[in-house]
Amino acid sequence: MAAPPVKVYIIDDEPSICTAYARLARSANMLPRTFNSVEEFLSADCADENACVISDVRMSGMSGLELPSILKRVGRRLPVIFTTGHDTAENQAIAQRFGAAAYFRKPVDGQALLDAVACAVRDSSDPEER
Repeated sequence: MAAPPVKVYIIDDEPSICTAYARLARSANMLPRTFNSVEEFLSADCADENACVISDVRMSGMSGLELPSILKRVGRRLPVIFTTGHDTAENQAIAQRFGAAAYFRKPVDGQALLDAVACAVRDSSDPEER
């Protein structure tokens, strides 16, 4: 029996980025769902099992960097991968401190992003990690 497809929640305020990442995810038989903001994602009904978030760091409204601490506070175990067009040492440090599954500078290499998603989902479902 085949494993269920990985769910990828894409959060970016640039529609073209959401479209590109969703197309990439579908090419790897993953199920993408896009959101324009962290707030929109948090208000949606999204399963944590076999899933991962790809979030932009800098958006209008809430920063993507706030997402891991919010998820942890409400008891959700959902790995977060960050992408950014505004890379700074401070953003890298914050992402690392909050346990980012990965951190990429835009433009992102598609295969590296898919590999990071697969690794993050595998690690989050590993009983050794719990």
